[in-house]
Amino acid sequence: MLIAFESIRGATLAGIDDEVGTILDLLIDTDQWLTRHLVVDTGKWLSGRRVLLPPSILGQRDWQQRAIAVKLTKQQVKDSPHVDSNQPVSRRMEAELFKHYDVPAYWGPAGVSMAAGGPTGMPMSAHVPDEEQQEVEEELPNLRSAKEIRNYSIEATDGDLGHVEDLIVDDETWAIRYVVVDTKNWLPARKVLISPQWVESISWSETTVSINMTREEIKNSPEYDPLTPINRGYEEHLYDYYGRERYWLP
Repeated sequence: MLIAFESIRGATLAGIDDEVGTILDLLIDTDQWLTRHLVVDTGKWLSGRRVLLPPSILGQRDWQQRAIAVKLTKQQVKDSPHVDSNQPVSRRMEAELFKHYDVPAYWGPAGVSMAAGGPTGMPMSAHVPDEEQQEVEEELPNLRSAKEIRNYSIEATDGDLGHVEDLIVDDETWAIRYVVVDTKNWLPARKVLISPQWVESISWSETTVSINMTREEIKNSPEYDPLTPINRGYEEHLYDYYGRERYWLP
């Protein structure tokens, strides 16, 4: 199912023995446009502490109730490695998290990334020489906050297009399927979707997303209605308009 980040944010995580918190943010690998971690606010039971949870521990979703089951107890969450919200997430920190939750890492030997639909990730230590493992552990993965990306400016090849209003997430793979663009800067009350795979570059310092499309192309593209669920028919129409390869085909 494709669902907006705005609908994911604030969803309750129901653990094995009790609620463990609410989703505050997503940390996205912008090289692959995949969600690597959920940032969870544990509320009062852990004095407002925030923890990172890998999407692989998520169970059944109930978006009408805005609740997701997680295969964890409150004690497991309490004992998770400390995350400093003021520091970038390092590969070493990720390795500690995956070890604690007993789930495979999303990268392969020597830090090779495993994209969604590719080979299963493996534990950090599997078949990796000590010197290479040390090098990988010190890497800083390219993770960005979904909340940060929202409100970035969108630049077409011929000028300002609008801003990022939301992100559309596939709740099976946790891939970011679409960027919601609000064009109200020059097209009142119009929203459109673009695939992050069509993004040419991102300037983190200037908070700008550049796409290799003209404003006229965007102006005539299929309009997006946030109140209407995205179905395959709409996606077919969108990809036909842009003449792009569909992500769901082999």
